[in-house]
Amino acid sequence: MRIFRAFAFAHLMSGFGSAIASVSPNTLAAGLLSTAILCGGFIGDAHAAPKYFIKIRDTELAPGVDAQAAKNLSAAASQATVAAVTASGTPDGGSAGSDAAAPASKPAIGDMVKSVLVESLRKQPDVTLELESPVANPEAVKAECKRKGLRAFEFAVRVLRLDRGVKPPASGKRFRLLEQNVKLSLVGTTYPEGLLAVGGDGESTIQIEIGERVTPGQEREVLEEAVKDAVEQAVKQGMIKLSQPRGKPTTEKRKRK
Repeated sequence: MRIFRAFAFAHLMSGFGSAIASVSPNTLAAGLLSTAILCGGFIGDAHAAPKYFIKIRDTELAPGVDAQAAKNLSAAASQATVAAVTASGTPDGGSAGSDAAAPASKPAIGDMVKSVLVESLRKQPDVTLELESPVANPEAVKAECKRKGLRAFEFAVRVLRLDRGVKPPASGKRFRLLEQNVKLSLVGTTYPEGLLAVGGDGESTIQIEIGERVTPGQEREVLEEAVKDAVEQAVKQGMIKLSQPRGKPTTEKRKRK
């Protein structure tokens, strides 16, 4: 939506620039006034007060998801270590130790997904993730949200599937493809009541070209890109549903049946 508005505004301004020589003063003045009004509207939109406070809950993982992600990164690190040892001819592999340890310094899949969710929600002009009140104090949160006209929710992502594979080169191509698929869902409940209020789904498959071995950096890159794409899809759906007329919330437990 923002991109569309920025493009439309730029197009409008370029039209005024090319037409200045051919319009009357009155018409030009009216056009410039309209532009100023539009510009003021854009500025007002950019500084509009948020409508929703969202508390982020830890990521929920389907069985085996975390282990699979760790296994992929660990296998890539092992390959990098072996390659470095072979290339250097030294027992410790030179810098291979630091390369192999690199994945351990990166967040686990649950933390990665949560971080992407936070980043994606911060881009939403209708959302705030911070309050003056302690989030652990539900009554204080309710009072502040009521005072500020905010609706309060708690969001979490459920990672349902994490599939990774290496595919042969496409026809006419030289390099193999590292493919990562991520499927997840976004669950939003009212806060602090815990009633199911909104949801969204996201699924992404990312492919990158690789050489003879898969490096830890390539494993992280393809996983991070797939997670980012899937989370942004789910957030987009969730925000659309939040903007629709309110339905009667149900308990999350009842919804799962």
